[in-house]
Amino acid sequence: MNQTFDFRRFTLVLRLHLFEHFRTYLMGIGVLVGVWILMLAPSTARTAHYSEGVYRFHGILFSFIVGGAGAWFASELFRVVSTPLRGIPYLTLPASQLEKYLVGLLMLLLFVPVFIGIFYTVEGICFFIINSRIPADEPHYQLLDLFSPNIPFDFRYLSWLTLPFFFLGSIYFTKVPFVKTSIIAFLIYFAIVFLNEFIIIELFPARERYGSTPFAEVFFFQNGGRYNLELTGIPKLIINSILLLVAPVLWFIAYVRFTEKEL
Repeated sequence: MNQTFDFRRFTLVLRLHLFEHFRTYLMGIGVLVGVWILMLAPSTARTAHYSEGVYRFHGILFSFIVGGAGAWFASELFRVVSTPLRGIPYLTLPASQLEKYLVGLLMLLLFVPVFIGIFYTVEGICFFIINSRIPADEPHYQLLDLFSPNIPFDFRYLSWLTLPFFFLGSIYFTKVPFVKTSIIAFLIYFAIVFLNEFIIIELFPARERYGSTPFAEVFFFQNGGRYNLELTGIPKLIINSILLLVAPVLWFIAYVRFTEKEL
């Protein structure tokens, strides 16, 4: 098969994918709508006054649900190549490896705006109901700013990093990719946390309480005051570069692994 990328073939493979999975995607959208209604309905029914805590609650929910739903969706994208019975017909489609890979990648990237659209739709309805009960002299709720401090940076970063990580897992593992990739993800996460704590203990004297974004910043409390320490200069540039490169590297490794499935 000619491995040169051809846009027309790519669109045909994409149309085939959507034809085969359209109902599944619609059901997935319905599940996401139901999950958000279930999560936000209790606070909608109770809230009658303005509180910044509502935004923090929504921000934490957003991070966890986008991470969980994205991980599940990503881990299912290439289950078609998990067994010879399902994989051989797919791998023998008259299309290049890159075209087939890009179809899965495109569907995963489309998950992001679809998820955000569902979240804002449900949140907008909930805030509309809440705002109708709030006294006129109080601030009214606006849609959550996804780049605000209400979503901590590490939460935001990890929730989006799950997409390429579990996408790779869907190609690498032939059986129960979601479970196996989740185990590896937790092991890596705890290893990073322990390494970060070890570095903090070695570098800083004992304080009342520590908190940190791994390898980026540290804050601690002492005598009722909060103190923040952040990386600057070349160390900060190195860490930020590594954080930015993790996702592209995972996409590339996933593509290499997918091409191996073709051999």
